[in-house]
Order: sequence, then C-alpha cells, then structure tokens
Amino acid sequence: MYSLSELQSATNSFSEGNLLGEGSLGCVHRAEFPDGMIVAVKSINTVPLSIIEEEEFLDVIRNVSRLRHPNIVTLLGYCMEHGQHLLVYEYIRNFSLDEALHCATYKPLSWGLRVQIALGVARALNYMHSSCMPPIAHSNLKASNILLDEELLPHVCDCSLAILRPLTSNNVKLKASEMAIADSGYIVPENFQPIQPGIANTKADVYAFGVLLLELLTGRRPFDCSRPLSEQSLVKWASFRLHDRESLGQMVDPVMTGKFSSKSLSRFADIVSLCIQPDQEFRPPISEIVESLSCLLHKPGTADDAEVDPFDRSFRSTNARFFGSPTLSYYSS
Repeated sequence: MYSLSELQSATNSFSEGNLLGEGSLGCVHRAEFPDGMIVAVKSINTVPLSIIEEEEFLDVIRNVSRLRHPNIVTLLGYCMEHGQHLLVYEYIRNFSLDEALHCATYKPLSWGLRVQIALGVARALNYMHSSCMPPIAHSNLKASNILLDEELLPHVCDCSLAILRPLTSNNVKLKASEMAIADSGYIVPENFQPIQPGIANTKADVYAFGVLLLELLTGRRPFDCSRPLSEQSLVKWASFRLHDRESLGQMVDPVMTGKFSSKSLSRFADIVSLCIQPDQEFRPPISEIVESLSCLLHKPGTADDAEVDPFDRSFRSTNARFFGSPTLSYYSS
C-alpha cells in the first residue's frame, strides 16, 4: 500500500506537468520517488463507495496483482485514503500501439514487427486465460491499451479494470461514453445476444484480439466515421475480403515495410477470421492463436527475412520524441 501523501509528493500534487493521459476511468500521472524510482499512478474517479463496493474494488486489485508476465504492465500497489482510489503501475517509457499505427510522427511498423507485437499480446492473453485460476479476462483490449517499450515489445495495460466502470463518477462516465464511439469496433457481437456464462469474457478478448490483428494488417482504425458508411466498421468491411486473394492484398496497410509472402498473408487472414467469428462458440481459445502466430513468425518467408531485422531500430519518431505516454496511451480503460 502507498500513502496518499507520498503519491501526492511523487506526482507534484498530481500536477498538469506530470499528466500522462486521461481515460474512461480517470487520469494517469507520472510519479518519481526520492530514490529515483518512476511509476505511473492511475486515479480511479469513483463515486462515494459503500463497504460492499470497497470490497469489490479490493477484489479487482487482488486479481490484477496476480498478473506477472513480461507482456503485461505490472501493478505495484494501490492507495485507498480519504475517498481516493489510486493504482500504482510500473512505468513503460515510450508510446502506444495506437500511436505507432495511426500517428504520422512515427515511421511505419514492418510486417515482422507487427507479427511480433501480435504474438506478444496473444501470449499475455493466454497467460491470463490459461495460467490464472480462475481465468482473468482483459475485457477492454485495444491498441491504446498496448504500450511499446524501447525495444518495441508490447506491454498490455488496464487488465480487468473495465469492471470498475459502474463505480465511477458521472463526469468520468460521460468521458467514457465519448470514447466508446471510437472503440465500438472492438465490441463483440454477443453484446446484443444472450451470453453463455463462463466463456463470454475470454471469448470477447479473442474477438477484440482479432480486431487488433485487422488493425495491424490494414492500418485502419476499428471504427472510423470519416470513411464512407460501408467502410466505417473495419470488421464488416474486411470480413468478406479475408478469403479473396486479390482483395486481401489490397487490404494491406500501404505504408507497411518488410517482406512477406502471399502464403503468410493468407495464414494471417485465417487467424483473423477465426478470432472475429460472430458466434463465440466458433472462436478458438487464445492458446491456439499463440501457436498459429508462432508458426507464422518462425517459418521462412512469413515475416521479415533474415536480411531485415524484425526489431528494426529505424522505427523511431522522426522527431526522436519519446515520452511516458500521451493521452489515452496509459491505462485508458
């Protein structure tokens, strides 16, 4: 546990200068302790909680604190004082996958890097779904909740925090509703159908991961209201194109660099198609997706060939702009 006073001191009283971003649960600030340790402090802007709701909050903390994986941002501690509810996470110094894909400041990700990032995220989900008992679902997987470190390795954040949304204040709920429009492309079809108990959350993660794979493949956002109506939903636009070789080739992000074969592209499309099945029963467990992506990455000609470093350091900001994480990059659940 951290005290409120030490977190206030470390964040300079949660100053604007230490603000890393703002999401649908609250703000995130950079904090530096006297010993030089740097962390990220997420403020959960809650309504006044009852004793039962306080226990629900602690249950979430207990669950998330179990997560220890190289591709998951680690929860280090928390603070519950004077009506404040704060989570303290390890600090990932760089930027989000959302920025890497959609911000012109950065050079395009190569094909090999995109597959590597997808595999890292899949391994994180597999750990949550298969190694944790009971299984833990992320429940809000999206590109802005995946941070890339200086080695361009992915770190999934905001794991299992979506359950806290009913406890948040009205002004935060308003912010969340605004963000939900942009994130609607990740929402599973069964949100509008009867949900089978026990498998819904992890199957929803698999669907969201499939949308993320489409985002990596096409460079398009999951939902983009600036496009023609028939192209606004990435899943709807892409689904019937995934198994047509000519259409599939035309879907590839035009700025993508690196070598890949038509066979590897077809295999990648097969993985996407399985993940975004409308019926959750037909979506495979994430463990099978990990195996498929591993095979795709390690077969010759399926990712960047040997002469191209899959962790190409040329993928850097044109302005050498590295920072902790701007708006919506850190814990933007």
